[in-house]
Amino acid sequence: MYEYLKTEYPTYVSLDQLRVICRIAKRTASYLVTNGIIPAIDTKRKTWRYKIHIDDVVAYLQQREQRGSVIPRGVVTSHKNTRRKVSFSQEIAPGDEQSVAEYFAYAYADYPDVLTASDLAAMTGLHKKSFQRIIEAGHIRYLVNGRKYFIPKVYFWEYLESRRFIDAWSNSEEFIKVLTAFKEWRTR
Repeated sequence: MYEYLKTEYPTYVSLDQLRVICRIAKRTASYLVTNGIIPAIDTKRKTWRYKIHIDDVVAYLQQREQRGSVIPRGVVTSHKNTRRKVSFSQEIAPGDEQSVAEYFAYAYADYPDVLTASDLAAMTGLHKKSFQRIIEAGHIRYLVNGRKYFIPKVYFWEYLESRRFIDAWSNSEEFIKVLTAFKEWRTR
């Protein structure tokens, strides 16, 4: 299937050519070569450091086609998020969804009766843009004045009791603080 590459490319290809042939990122190509997954000759030069035989590239592509990627997930990504994602569903039993709304009503009683997306983000620890998407999708009932959304607290409490919010997960520090405060409130 990949034999046509032998006619299109020279006998030895560079790391950048490997990246183009395999349609992978530079970091992934480097990982494959430096870890010996694809054999290469290390010339120790600054430019065109690795010489990779086209037969080895074809063999790797055929292996990837059959078995999938051999690179462990998260090894070559630039963003390694080690924080655990959490949600309210981990803390409450089914049928006890109203306790989430009760907590928010207790904790944010001093907030105005009509809220904005920024208020919802500050209260829950989720991002403001997330709430804008939720509002625009119609998952929270709202009022509109010009281009601004306004959410009465009663509509927000309804949303807090929904599975959509209960099952929402996040790993932001603000959301984790809100969830921790909810746990402490429940133990009182």
